[in-house]
Amino acid sequence: MAIRSEKIIQRNENPLQGIVTVKVILMGELKRWAGEREVEIALPGGATIQMLAEKLGVMCGQTFVQNALTKKGAFQPHVAVFIDGVHMGELDSAQTVLRGGKVELMLLPSYEGG
Repeated sequence: MAIRSEKIIQRNENPLQGIVTVKVILMGELKRWAGEREVEIALPGGATIQMLAEKLGVMCGQTFVQNALTKKGAFQPHVAVFIDGVHMGELDSAQTVLRGGKVELMLLPSYEGG
């Protein structure tokens, strides 16, 4: 799994260029709180998981924010975050830079399988 983590982190030599498109798949209660199963978000190059969480909160509304995010805008501990199949705990947590042109993020309530 560590090899894959390095691949995600090193995918783009210059993460500050271009746009990162993130396909977010919401499962379980997260889907209900957001009102959608999938959303696609465009972020500037160099964006972090923290920035993604904040933008997702704006897009998905107050119920999602209250249940899935902390007051600082990060994902709550009961939300399992996977980036291209790698658990966020194997990366640099909320400060991980989303690299590459397209990233798939899966949000799964940890009590439902994480």
